[in-house]
Amino acid sequence: MKKSALKEHLIFLTSVLVLALPVVLTFYFEDHPDRTVSELDSMVASIPLGISAAEADALIGAQPDNISKTKGVLANPTMMLDASNELAAKYGPIQSYSLRTWKRNDVHATVAIDESGKVAGRWTGIAHKKIRNYNWYSLNMVFARLKGCFR
Repeated sequence: MKKSALKEHLIFLTSVLVLALPVVLTFYFEDHPDRTVSELDSMVASIPLGISAAEADALIGAQPDNISKTKGVLANPTMMLDASNELAAKYGPIQSYSLRTWKRNDVHATVAIDESGKVAGRWTGIAHKKIRNYNWYSLNMVFARLKGCFR
């Protein structure tokens, strides 16, 4: 009886490992886009809250590429919820902000100026391009190569 119980356990363990292997490989070879910290990211991160818009422009070293007005709520210094978002009221009253935006290559930086003319928030992001940097052995690339074989 001991041999059959051991055999059952080995079969079970082998089955679990065989089923877990594709999951582990999928996570290992998933899309990993390269994102390095740009000079603009560093400059915006160093802007202290509460300084004037002119001081923020001086720290960036250039006038903003775009200035727009919006109404919303700053949930924290790096996240703004638009006034149309139903969760905005949860974080406080809706206020008017001036958004000063700089663009360098594919990075855009925004500084939110409140009604008193002081920096209330700042954040950076990547332009919404669909840039894919797949590992050669990722499932996406394997399927793309297989699809190419049947064309």
